[in-house]
Amino acid sequence: MKQLIYLFSFLLLTSISISSCKKSSSSNNSIVGDWELISLNQVSVDSTTTPITVTKTDTTVTHGHSIVISFFADNTFSEYDYTSYPPSLSQSGTYVALGDSLTIFDGSSTTGSNLGYKVSGNLLTISINSSSPGSSSSATEKLNRL
Repeated sequence: MKQLIYLFSFLLLTSISISSCKKSSSSNNSIVGDWELISLNQVSVDSTTTPITVTKTDTTVTHGHSIVISFFADNTFSEYDYTSYPPSLSQSGTYVALGDSLTIFDGSSTTGSNLGYKVSGNLLTISINSSSPGSSSSATEKLNRL
């Protein structure tokens, strides 16, 4: 009887351990996939002018594919412009995604553009900040997973 209780306890603990050790799926948080641009918000500041020039652009894409970015598992990407037919390849290259940092290499340069990114469900948010003497620009692109 004791052996039966030990065997039952062992089987119960083993089944609990196995069922609680399910694989974590990072596919929902992965940047890999096809993404459609749904909005772009940009602010540019030019301090070389008097008065300082501030330009704000807010663009929302309401329907249809206009810009689609495909991130592939081999760390390459392609950006397609669907505003004309046939769609045109507007940019391609490689990328490195680490933590919340995304570095894009456009293929013609060995220096990448450093961007911030966040995946939340089917929404990808890319933050772009750049500056040069006298001017700065920041933009937020929101893309929806296709």
